[in-house]
Amino acid sequence: KFLVNDFDWKSKDVSMKTGITSKLLGHFKNVNYEANNVDLYKEEFTNEAYGALGFLSELKLQKRRNDSKHLFTPKILLRYAPGNMRKEKDGTRLDPIRAFSMNKVDNINNFETGLSSSVGFNYKIKSEEKEFDFSVAQVISEKENKQMSSESSLDEKLSDLVASSNYKLNDNVTLKYDLALDQNYSETNYNDLGLTLNYDNVKVDFNYLQEDKHIGNQEYFKTSLNYNSNNSLLSFETKRNLVKDSSEFYNLSYEYINDCLRAGIVYRREFYSDSELETENSLMFRVTLSNFGNINSPSFNK
Repeated sequence: KFLVNDFDWKSKDVSMKTGITSKLLGHFKNVNYEANNVDLYKEEFTNEAYGALGFLSELKLQKRRNDSKHLFTPKILLRYAPGNMRKEKDGTRLDPIRAFSMNKVDNINNFETGLSSSVGFNYKIKSEEKEFDFSVAQVISEKENKQMSSESSLDEKLSDLVASSNYKLNDNVTLKYDLALDQNYSETNYNDLGLTLNYDNVKVDFNYLQEDKHIGNQEYFKTSLNYNSNNSLLSFETKRNLVKDSSEFYNLSYEYINDCLRAGIVYRREFYSDSELETENSLMFRVTLSNFGNINSPSFNK
């Protein structure tokens, strides 16, 4: 049984003549729990308190060129959290947004401790048709924190260099690419490349993902196709494992949608590389009823 309270606080921005904007950040977490026969937790009723203090500084630069606007924002976050944390067995891959958060642990019952700094920048180009976003970040810790999960690379003094990009060529074509570069800056531990084509009623997604070393051990290519016509939605999705050079599954679904309900049928076929396991086929039918009305409260004006 857990009761967890989180309190976030930030000060007003302080701007300098140089263009640097800074603010203080605070995070407080209170964890109350009762547990039985769980290795990570005490047997009796326990109350725990965690806290972190941060200092965030940004330099917002802007330049106009022809019909586009360029925004470049280098930033740094200094963070300190005293105390000890529990061992994180499972973790989430680090990304530029998570790198600048006050608590980089997904588990609501745990809290990241230690002294660290996060450095990086955001770069954005905006025009009438095109839009480009690019972010880079890396976390530098005072010492190794083996309580953090290895998947996040935050158990080391120097984390992976992580980057995320999104390029909208027009209303129909969007490209995205996320990566994690090892601390030696010569090997990639994570690659996620995606292409989305959206033309009227047809939407096609292509996705390539590769994980290596501490992040994982998989490589696959996924394709999905959606056709939307009036109240009908037809979808097809397939995934191919490039490590085993075999298909994992494909889904074929049809949905009918109106104001009152959403009804659909899904056919799924899963493939197995193990000779002892046979291919599995499944058929699912689902109906979801929509709200029949709304409840509105009256407004009171003085």
